[in-house]
Amino acid sequence: MLQHGPDFHNLPNSSIQGLTPLQSHVFRTKFGGVFNPGGTDPFKILSQNIADLPSPFLLPDMDDSIRILQTAVKENKSILLYGDRDSDGVCSTSLLANFLRGIHPGKLTVKTSSEEDYGLCEPAMKYVREVEPDLLVTLDFGTSNSAEIEELNGEGMQVVVLDHHEIPERIPSSCKLISPKRGDSLYPTEKICTSVIAWKLITAWLYTTLESYNSLVWIPDGETFFSGSLVKNGIKLFQGDKSEAEKRFAGNFVDWPTTSKTQYPEREVFYSQISSSPAIWEQVLKNLDLASIGTITDMMPLVGENRIIVKEGCSTLQKIKTGEFSHRPGLEKLLSQLDLNKKKVLSRDLGWSIGPALNAAGRMQKTEAALGLLLSNSGKEAETLATNLLKLNEERRERTKRNLFRVEGFLKRKRERTERPILFCYEPDFEPGVSGIVATKLVEQYKRPVVFIAPDHGHAKGSVRAYGRENVLNLLKKAENIFHQFGGHKEAGGFSLSIDQIPRLAEILFQEAGSWLESEKVSGLQEETKSLVSLRPQELRENLYTELGLFEPFGMENPAPLLSVKGAKILSYRPLSDGKHARFKILASSESIQAIIWNKAEEFSERLREKGELDLWGCLEENTFKGKTSLQFVIQSFT
Repeated sequence: MLQHGPDFHNLPNSSIQGLTPLQSHVFRTKFGGVFNPGGTDPFKILSQNIADLPSPFLLPDMDDSIRILQTAVKENKSILLYGDRDSDGVCSTSLLANFLRGIHPGKLTVKTSSEEDYGLCEPAMKYVREVEPDLLVTLDFGTSNSAEIEELNGEGMQVVVLDHHEIPERIPSSCKLISPKRGDSLYPTEKICTSVIAWKLITAWLYTTLESYNSLVWIPDGETFFSGSLVKNGIKLFQGDKSEAEKRFAGNFVDWPTTSKTQYPEREVFYSQISSSPAIWEQVLKNLDLASIGTITDMMPLVGENRIIVKEGCSTLQKIKTGEFSHRPGLEKLLSQLDLNKKKVLSRDLGWSIGPALNAAGRMQKTEAALGLLLSNSGKEAETLATNLLKLNEERRERTKRNLFRVEGFLKRKRERTERPILFCYEPDFEPGVSGIVATKLVEQYKRPVVFIAPDHGHAKGSVRAYGRENVLNLLKKAENIFHQFGGHKEAGGFSLSIDQIPRLAEILFQEAGSWLESEKVSGLQEETKSLVSLRPQELRENLYTELGLFEPFGMENPAPLLSVKGAKILSYRPLSDGKHARFKILASSESIQAIIWNKAEEFSERLREKGELDLWGCLEENTFKGKTSLQFVIQSFT
């Protein structure tokens, strides 16, 4: 259902102080009307920074994991970092590896999965036993590997798991598991990726080197002479009267020199303490580069904490691009070879350029290409690795195109394949490695959950993607007995199974899909596309884009504001990719605005021939091509 928002030129004048009428309207819309003129300051929400983040010590097993790692370094024990193949796995593994090799270079082995199944599967276990580390750290997997971890623990290995995937009924008990999704977690946010967990582990480790580590800090709140909060390592232990706190907690209290009126004084103190050391604070900021990439590529919601991390991470990436930061030569060379805006790095660059390049290595079973790039210390080596990685990304694109072409034929051959509640796609000539990308594109096209499977080294691997808010893992659980492995997130899952079990899987999923969707309360939902404001063509201007930039970074759960244009006149229509996409101009008085439409150009051109003028829904964005940046309107819907 397509709807126009209020007219841009008729927006009410009741602006929030300091914001334009458009920004005020966007703020009220995005924050659900929570703005209170006498209370909430929009700039406090929009200008939140690292000092507003929760303490990493709130994550379960954080303290113990750091002690285990520090002991391993001190006693010169061998450490194996083993990460997942996707961008989040590679980024988190690289983060921790770069940090550790500066203090423990001799006995550190770094590995990411490649052709093997997800997690501690048989080939992974074989590799771990060959390396035979004293300490194994898994990144972006391990939560569902209780039995395997117990085996390794019985063989004398310590295990630490950094993971953010869904918690199964049984979690590993013979290891340390840092996960925001544990039932006993005190961490206020569940949806952070493993790259952020790795960044938090490094931040917490750096904090343990400060004199203030483990100190009891008393923060007065100014309400009365003795009232306030007792804080330790960024965790609030007590709030109330100081004399009562002294009775309950043993130790010397350090009085904080100023009062605090914030909701979270413990956060304010934690980041004030860690930023007091310039060398340590610089490390905290520098490591946000990979934390932000992992957040975007793993499709974490860009609200609250994740919005702060990506915003700060984009700033770090821009400093790498300009040479101000030189700690990641591989990333610097990759950024230099991508066609990006010279003045700034935006969240869409992470999702459309940087992230896909890193993800391509894992999808093409060559994760060592991305890992090697992020671990490279040599500018010359990094230049070659960046070039090779971008070639892999081109190969990944071509493989995706071939699969989409084949799946189109597969779906056309039998009409009922597109009429069921879910789309189930498998043929022997589908190519492996890009099932997640293909499934996502099919979800966009067919507006329903998608299962896409391809043969892979003697068995089959598949991906499932949600269309709405349904939990796809609940669907996979209906067939868990026939999988070799399965797991993932609510929105996106992966699995492997024997090829001869694919018909049985299809039978189970088709049988269960209807009741599953009903139980998830998403069946029958209509898609609604309503613009934030409706514009005249001449109002699509640079100043409008600049105003909306206040709400960057955009991504999951914080999309770029949707705008609509009534009665657009189309000029200079140019089809792309055999008519699948198209570029054109929108007439605006005596000038024109560049526009583009992806994947829907055939229907668009047909509608244009019928009506002559169209109502358009889309977003403004900057497009950089051959070093030149220009504004364009990206069409999402039309009537």
